[in-house]
Order: sequence, then C-alpha cells, then structure tokens
Amino acid sequence: MALGSRSLFVGTLIHSKSLDELEYLDDTAVFVNESGVIVSIKSAYSQATVEEIETIFQKLGWSREDVAIKTAKAGEFFFPGFIGK
Repeated sequence: MALGSRSLFVGTLIHSKSLDELEYLDDTAVFVNESGVIVSIKSAYSQATVEEIETIFQKLGWSREDVAIKTAKAGEFFFPGFIGK
C-alpha cells in the first residue's frame, strides 16, 4: 500500500517488542493512516466483529470507501517497520 492512503491489514502481525524479542498476534486488524503510522490495532479480529471495525473507522474519522484492505492468506503475515537503536 502506498503512502497517502489509509490501510487496514488483517491477519497475523509480527512485530518487534525489543531488539531481541518478536511478538506474534494472530487474527489481528491493523489500521494505518496516510503517513504510514499505525493508529489502531484490534486483536482477536474475526468476521463476527465487522461492527467493531466500523466503530474504529468512525472513531478515526475514516470512511470504509477510503480504506485499502489487505487480508493475509494462510501462511502469510505482516511485519510492520523495524526497531532502531
């Protein structure tokens, strides 16, 4: 997804808690703003919580039509950013 667009990534998220520790979050929704900044994370996402996602869109002032949604397939994951010293 290009900078300048709002994005929602759904699936497994792997992120750096520190320089030597990774955290795996399955079934997660990650909301990223136009600047590429994560603005919200919803763990335990499932199709049953679509209403919760709409609520987060509203809190962020986002419209569903303005959000690019990328869903990871089985075996895929998202790894946003890197940790610096």
